[in-house]
Amino acid sequence: MDKDVIKAKLYDYFCKEASVIAYDSDRDSENSRELIDILKIGRVAYDEYPDMNAELRDEPGRQNIYFDSDSINEDDCVVNRMVISNGAIARLRVYPVHGYFWTEEEREFVRGFLLIVSTVKSRIRMKEYIDYAIFHEMDLGYYNPFYLIRMMGMVMKLERMNEYTIIFFNLVNLSGLNSLLGREETNKVMLKFTGTVSDMLEAPECLCRMGGDNFCVLVKQEKTKRILGVLEGIHISVDCGDVSVVKLGAYCGVYNCTGKEKSFNECVDNAQATMLMAKNTKNSQIQFFDRSMIEMMNNTKQIESCFKAAIRGEEFKAFYQPKVNLANFKLVGAEALCRWFRGGKQVMPDQFIPILERSKRICVLDFYILDKVCSDLAKWIAEGKQPVRISSNFSRKHLSNPDFVKEVKEIVDKYGIPHSLIVIEVTETTSEADMIRLHKLVEEFAAEGFEVSVDDFGVGYSSMSMIKDIPFSEIKIDKSFLDNADISNRDMVIMKHIISIASDLEMSTIAEGVETTEHIKLLKKYGCYHGQGYYFDKPLPREEFEKVLCEPDYHEKGLDYV
Repeated sequence: MDKDVIKAKLYDYFCKEASVIAYDSDRDSENSRELIDILKIGRVAYDEYPDMNAELRDEPGRQNIYFDSDSINEDDCVVNRMVISNGAIARLRVYPVHGYFWTEEEREFVRGFLLIVSTVKSRIRMKEYIDYAIFHEMDLGYYNPFYLIRMMGMVMKLERMNEYTIIFFNLVNLSGLNSLLGREETNKVMLKFTGTVSDMLEAPECLCRMGGDNFCVLVKQEKTKRILGVLEGIHISVDCGDVSVVKLGAYCGVYNCTGKEKSFNECVDNAQATMLMAKNTKNSQIQFFDRSMIEMMNNTKQIESCFKAAIRGEEFKAFYQPKVNLANFKLVGAEALCRWFRGGKQVMPDQFIPILERSKRICVLDFYILDKVCSDLAKWIAEGKQPVRISSNFSRKHLSNPDFVKEVKEIVDKYGIPHSLIVIEVTETTSEADMIRLHKLVEEFAAEGFEVSVDDFGVGYSSMSMIKDIPFSEIKIDKSFLDNADISNRDMVIMKHIISIASDLEMSTIAEGVETTEHIKLLKKYGCYHGQGYYFDKPLPREEFEKVLCEPDYHEKGLDYV
C-alpha cells in the first residue's frame, strides 16, 4: 500500500469529489472508485435515524447504499456516527471486501475516508436545507415567488417564454371554508386542490404560492385549458362532521407570454391584474389578458396613488339625493352619495368606487362621507333648518371590522347628531359568514338607535334569506325592477311580494330609480310609499339640497302625477 498515493487520492476526493457529490448527489467518480479499490472497500452504507431510540431499535428512517460489491466481509466494519442539523442521527459504515481484514494503518485511512464522506454528506444536507428554505415557504411547503423567478429566468434564457402561460389565481371564499371546516382542514383542502394542478406540471412548469390564498402557475400554453378546467372548481372529500365534500375553485387571470416581455414581473403583473378583474367584476371566474387592460391597470394605479392626497385635499364631496313620500310628495330623507372633483373635473363613481372596493380604502372613504354628512346636519340644525334622516353607504369590507359600530357612533356623537337621523345603508351579502356578522351588526346598531337599510335588494340570491334572518329597518328595492320601459309581469310579481313580506316583517320599503308617474302608481298600488329617483331630483350638492330642506314640498311633481 502506497501511503502517499492514498493521501493524494484522499486530497483529490476532498477537494474535487466534494463538489461533485454536493451538486450531483453522491454519484460515483474516478476518484472514489480508485480509493475504493486501493482500500479494499466492499460497501459504503448510510443510515439516518430520527432519534436515539430509533437507532437503538435499528429502525432507520432513511437509507442509502453508496457502494456495494458482490461480496463483503460483515465481520469487519468502520463506523462514523454524527448528529445532523435537524437533530437526527446519521451513521456511515464501511465494510472491507470478502475475506479481507484491514490492518490498523489501513483502518486509519478508512476512517479518514469516512470522515471526508461525512463532511461531504453534511455539505449536501446543508445545501438541500438552504435550497429548500430559499425556494419554499415554511408554512405548507409550497414553492415561493423566488422559485418562480428561478424557473422563469431559466425559460427566458432559453428564449422560450413565448411557449408559456402565466395563470395567477385566487381561491374563492377560502375564509368561508375556514369558518365551516376550521383552519387545519381547510389547509388540507387547499393542498389537495393545488396538488391536483401540480401533478399536471413538469419542470420548469411550476405552481408557486404568492401569499395567502394567491397562487401563480407557469405552464406550457398547450396545457392551459386543462389547468383552467381544474381551477374553475373541483369537488374535494373532507372529514369534518356532517360535511363530506366541498367544492373549491379560483378566480383566474391568464396571460399568454409573447417572449417580448422585458422582465418576468411584466408577465406576473399582467396575470395578477387580470385576476383582479375577474374577482371584482365576477362576470366570469376566468379572464384572459388583452391590451385594453393596460389602460385600466394604469387608471387603477393612478387612483390608488392619489387617494390619500384626495382625502387630505377634501376632493370628495357629499351629494344628497332626496327621498320623497309618495302619498303627499313631502321630503322624508336623503341618501348621501360620494362625488369626486379633481383638477376641476368630476371623476365618475364607476371609475373609482370599484377600485377602492378592492382594498380597505373604501372604508376610509365611507367614514369620510359620514363625517361630512354629520358636519352638514350639525350646520343645518344650528341654522334652525328642519333636518331629515340621511342614509350613508357602507361597504361589505366593514364586516371584518370589530369596531365598526363604535367608530360610526364616535363620528356621529362628535357632532352631537341624534342617532335617529342617520341610516346605515349596506348592500346584500351572499356568504354565510358575512350573514352572521351582518346580523350581529344590525342588532348592535339598533341598540345604539341607528336604523339599517339594505341596498339593491332583490337582485341577489340571498335576498329572502337576509330579510328572514336579519332585522333590517328598511329595504331599498333595486332600481332594476323599474328600469325597463315595459315592466314585466315577472318583475311586478316579485316586487309585489317583496313589499308585502317587508310589511309583514315590520320593515319599511323605498324604491330607487323612480323616474315616471307610472312608477309611482305601481309602487303605491303594491304598498310602497317612499321613492327616490330623477322624477324628483338628481343627487344635489349641499347648497342645493339646503334649498330643498327649506322648501321640502314636491307638490308640483304631485300635480304631474295627478
